[in-house]
Amino acid sequence: MLMKRKIFSLVLVAALWMVNAEACIRRETLPEVVGFVMDSTQALIPNAEVRVGKMVLNTSWDGRFVMKSGEWQRGDKMVVSCEGYEKKKISLRDLKTDEPLVVVLKSKGRPHSIKDDIMPRKTLGGAVMYSTTARAEYEVEVMEASHEMLSDKAIGMPSPITGPVEINDATAGKLTAGEVNDFAKWHLWPGILDGSHARFAGDWQITPRHRYTVQVTNKNGYPVVSRAVSLIDYAGNTLYQAVTDNTGKAELWYQLTGSNLCGKHTDFRIRVDEQTQTAKDWSEGLNTFVLDEPCEQSDAADVMFVFDATGSMGDELRYLQEEMKDVIARAKEATGGLQIRTGAVVYRDHSDEYLTRLSRLTDDITVTQSFIDKQEAGGGGDYPEAVPEALMAALNGAGWNTEARARIAFLILDAPCHKDSATLSLLHDQLLNAAAQGIRIVPVVCSGVDESGELLMRSIALATNGTSFFLTDDSGIGNTHLKPTTDTLKVEHLNDMLVRTIVEFSTVPDCEGQWRTDEIEQIDEAFVPNPFEVRDLTEEERIQKDSPTILYLVDVTGKLICIYEGRLEDAGDSQLSRLPIPVTLSSGVYFVKAFYDGKWHTKKILVH
Repeated sequence: MLMKRKIFSLVLVAALWMVNAEACIRRETLPEVVGFVMDSTQALIPNAEVRVGKMVLNTSWDGRFVMKSGEWQRGDKMVVSCEGYEKKKISLRDLKTDEPLVVVLKSKGRPHSIKDDIMPRKTLGGAVMYSTTARAEYEVEVMEASHEMLSDKAIGMPSPITGPVEINDATAGKLTAGEVNDFAKWHLWPGILDGSHARFAGDWQITPRHRYTVQVTNKNGYPVVSRAVSLIDYAGNTLYQAVTDNTGKAELWYQLTGSNLCGKHTDFRIRVDEQTQTAKDWSEGLNTFVLDEPCEQSDAADVMFVFDATGSMGDELRYLQEEMKDVIARAKEATGGLQIRTGAVVYRDHSDEYLTRLSRLTDDITVTQSFIDKQEAGGGGDYPEAVPEALMAALNGAGWNTEARARIAFLILDAPCHKDSATLSLLHDQLLNAAAQGIRIVPVVCSGVDESGELLMRSIALATNGTSFFLTDDSGIGNTHLKPTTDTLKVEHLNDMLVRTIVEFSTVPDCEGQWRTDEIEQIDEAFVPNPFEVRDLTEEERIQKDSPTILYLVDVTGKLICIYEGRLEDAGDSQLSRLPIPVTLSSGVYFVKAFYDGKWHTKKILVH
């Protein structure tokens, strides 16, 4: 009996000791812990739900969550869930508080390729917003991409405007190209992103789908240029940053990068300076802000040429060099009083003679021309090249003017980047970087790019408020060129397109509402896309749309602003205010388009 009492006492003491120990653990003050949620491909997952005890958190745009000091204990269980993924349960008893907690969710129906549930920070692949690091912190095996067959799904390609060109006749004005501006025909983009090119979306994990367009003016209606604009969530986290362009507009995106994302794009706000308002997506109209400040327009514009100099570019590089030198000289003249600076980056790939070479932005055009002229094609060997590294050099090393009315980077290439996770992370960083600096990337796609590369280039243009050019076979120069998926493609000379784009991206009225006549004349309405193409309409659709009272408003870059009721003949040459337009417009150059009598009618309008 005595022995039983002793045993009972020992058990009771042990139990009391364990309770006290548990209480001590509970009373322990634990530090703040930062966590990340990602999938098995190391893509960060926003809006995942994280439950710790009674606390419920949601990951931000970059898959991040924070457990604050005093809000969690060692005995807690963590449950992480997200639509499309298997729920993950984790004990925090042995959690290391001196390093990030990384939770890997397994996609439903997919193999789990990462064994560990908690991984060291370096596996995040440098996925930090606006990163300036050269590479991810760890080495990964580069996955080669096969050169797929080119698409023959040409739509609306006109007859050649020039005959075949001798390969030694490398002078400006030979290369031909067409522009694909997906902002101009936004209604076609979902069919490309989720239809014809959906099978390539996983290659790049860039999804320009949830779009928010912002218009910023002062009280007199003049565009406010180079102003930072942010899309923020309900908790004040920044989801996307951009800068207003020469028309006072900025493009913001939700869930631009990543794969298998969860969560709904609701309850967002847009911030400009100290003003915030509920965000409307593009289908609901412009998000307009009016600031109380004077009209101040910079006379500066920066233009960079970033081009692939690997061996596969040999068939077109010499022509491109002549075109770029011609454009630099003509852009100076076309923009008149603007203080235009130019620079260039050439790039190859890892293991080549060099990775990138940079000529910083300068107002001495001969420096840029000389740099471009010295470059030769060489190296490469595989299909993908060092595109993110080239963008990083251009975005971070060129010395951009943050007050310039235009910052443009022409990305001239015949191949996309590698597809490994570290490279994609670096690419995503550079797109966020470009948008946050207001640098508009304009891809110029040369021979050799396939449909997957086409999707990447058009997505890059959308992400940075740019447009995209595709070289065509009409010049007879180079190998076969991809015919982009669109309704029609108007072909013109590449050098004319580049100069026209520089003018379109830098044209603003002065503070008296005046424009230089020669600038306006270069904005040719013949190259402002129509919202839809007549030849694609059935007879019933043509009759339905054949009405002069349905008007389409397009800005100087061809971007569709809105559709409204009015009459084209009511517009006048300079007074748009009499038309019932349901948006607040900045002063600028616009086009009113109407389809009637079986054809398109276009009217150029200057809004003062």
